[in-house]
Amino acid sequence: MVRGWLKSTVIFWGAIFLSLNSWNNLYCQEVKESARQAQLAKILEATGNYCERLKNLALYFVCQENIKEKTYAFRKTFTFSRLPGGFGSVENLKVDKTEKTSYVYDYQMIKKGPDLKEKRILLEENGKKTHEEDVELKTLRMSAKYLVFGPVGFLGQFWQPHFRYEILGTEKIDRRPAIVIKASPNKVTAENYCFGRIWIDEKDSSILRIEWEPESIANYKETVASPIGDLKRKITWTVVYGIVKNGIRFPSAQSIREVFVTMSGKEHIKYEAEYVYDRYKFFTVETDVQIK
Repeated sequence: MVRGWLKSTVIFWGAIFLSLNSWNNLYCQEVKESARQAQLAKILEATGNYCERLKNLALYFVCQENIKEKTYAFRKTFTFSRLPGGFGSVENLKVDKTEKTSYVYDYQMIKKGPDLKEKRILLEENGKKTHEEDVELKTLRMSAKYLVFGPVGFLGQFWQPHFRYEILGTEKIDRRPAIVIKASPNKVTAENYCFGRIWIDEKDSSILRIEWEPESIANYKETVASPIGDLKRKITWTVVYGIVKNGIRFPSAQSIREVFVTMSGKEHIKYEAEYVYDRYKFFTVETDVQIK
């Protein structure tokens, strides 16, 4: 009987210990989640204020926009390889032709109140000097307007209720500590279809970098036709805000990369573009509307 009583006591207290340990783990998780949500709320408030300031600025600046593009055409090839059932021929892709283009623009933005104008003068095309005023971007695949206001669409006070946010961690951008968050729309609409990751400066809550996810791109398709059939398509689109004036960040670089992914997971670059923004001249960067 003593042994039976002892065994029952051990089992009883063991169950109590496990219950307490499980409760303690659950409590710790709840505390961590609560702290994380409090941190996120603080970040959103600070970035919302930054975006309101950006949105309400009067702006007048010019810069040079330097663009280099590469587009790759593929052809089908066959490789003799070991397969599960023996040896056989495997279809693959090989670059058949590479098309390179380059442009240099004089870029101008003027914003006063609700009026916003973006103008370009083409200064150079594929290494040849020119001068074409009021032109559209001649990029081959994709482009975006009003990059300086990119943060507002994700973190502006008006848009924050329309998104779900998640803290992903911390990184360094140009030696500046940054908090990385992910933003996804609560509901995808024509006005609100941005998905992406945002790098936020820990010190002043300005936006250091935005990486748009493929779903943000109009008419995006997950698969694309190739010489060896439909393949998965992957796009990365990143803007770096490395130019600072009066506490506001302006684009310094933009990169776009589109790849085809085969069944084996091998990536083939279809398109890549690099944008560099330099030679900034600021004429107006000041509050245009009183923020309440």
